[in-house]
Amino acid sequence: MTWLPPKRAATGTLTQHDDAAEMRTVIAEALGAAPVDEQGLREAVWTYVRGERQVGVAPGLVILALTTMVTDAKITPADAALARMREVILWCVEAYFGQLGGNMAGRP
Repeated sequence: MTWLPPKRAATGTLTQHDDAAEMRTVIAEALGAAPVDEQGLREAVWTYVRGERQVGVAPGLVILALTTMVTDAKITPADAALARMREVILWCVEAYFGQLGGNMAGRP
């Protein structure tokens, strides 16, 4: 399944669009790395999600985009893919709605 960017708010600028595309690339590369840089991946997800929230992309569309990126990474075994999916969704919720756990952007 190929990921398509979500509909963007009319207020999004070309720079914001380019930033989102760059962050999707960073996330995809991080997901495919062995071993995965957990902190780097988490920060990339947070940066991507915050940018999408800023331009008005609905949280469901952001989660859909991220879950598609995880699926496209073809992580094996299946239980590792499911664990990574859960982490990415949690990080997305943290970044979009506020901190649920962990250290977001260096805050205690």
